[in-house]
Amino acid sequence: MRCLRTLAAAFVGAAPLAAQAQDTLPAGIWTNTEDAYFAEEEGRARPEPVLVEVGEDGRWRPIDAFGAAKGEWQRGTVPGLAPRAGGSGWQIAGSEIRRAQPFTCWVSVRKFAAKPDGTPDWTFAGGLTSFDQGGRVAIPGQGVAPDLSIRLRNVTWAKGSRNKPSLVLYVHKDDPERAESYAWASPDARLVGINLRWMQGSCSAADIPPPAGEAAAAGLVDAGARWKALYEAGDWDALRRLYADDAVLMTQGTPKLTGADAIIAHLRRVRDAGGSATIDFAPEEARAEGGHGFVTARYAMAINFPGKPPVSVAGRSMLVYKWKGGQWLLWRDIDNLAPDATAAR
Repeated sequence: MRCLRTLAAAFVGAAPLAAQAQDTLPAGIWTNTEDAYFAEEEGRARPEPVLVEVGEDGRWRPIDAFGAAKGEWQRGTVPGLAPRAGGSGWQIAGSEIRRAQPFTCWVSVRKFAAKPDGTPDWTFAGGLTSFDQGGRVAIPGQGVAPDLSIRLRNVTWAKGSRNKPSLVLYVHKDDPERAESYAWASPDARLVGINLRWMQGSCSAADIPPPAGEAAAAGLVDAGARWKALYEAGDWDALRRLYADDAVLMTQGTPKLTGADAIIAHLRRVRDAGGSATIDFAPEEARAEGGHGFVTARYAMAINFPGKPPVSVAGRSMLVYKWKGGQWLLWRDIDNLAPDATAAR
């Protein structure tokens, strides 16, 4: 029983808040690139491509992978838009969509003809805007260099794959689907580059200012809802992406854990040991100041192992988020057991 209680205490510290109703997508570019890419490998029908740009005023329009408008700005809800099960994000016509991180890129390509002194000559294109959910940029050679394009994806591999999520920069020449080559980095990297000797380039994440007021509070609540859904589903790779690399967990009766990987290893112990856990939250406050968000919540957790009595705990959590790469990342997490803390569903 004490082992069960120790496991229970280890998990309550990551308590996020329940989802808050929203009827519009936050501003940015949203696509279903990752949901579609591995659909057939996962035994699902491949959905139709979805690429939508949402403005700060809530209007939206369809775009293509190059960011070009494919229709007029429209008001109202995007057709087919609905929350994902468990409040873990959004979907359109049943296909998960993700908000893209904008990037700014440069590309230099070796020309066919050398300089008069025989040394290689190069083209240069800078200030190229793209995004990491399937965004593409064309770099015409203008007859003096090869035509090529680059593509960015923040890759989430098919379910069951042991590959880690990665930010990937692809280089294409004649085939828009099969790349000539590619380079990858951590999914939260701010820079990814490539040098193939005949071309080189890099893409840097563009700064997105943190939201404020009600928008910030809603984003913090949504981050908590995604945490809950991913934790209960056991999707550890996706859950890892909700943490800052230098996150710290300080939970009741457990030594301080430092680093997102250590926290994820700790969080998955109940499921890995054959148990299951459900979490319930009642938000008390969510607010942001600059690039940090602060959330307090009452929590209740129930842990079950086959053939053993269930364990229930309740308390209060204090979460600190850090704004990075256009999203709130869980940075500091502390909890305590509290006799007055109960969370109603």
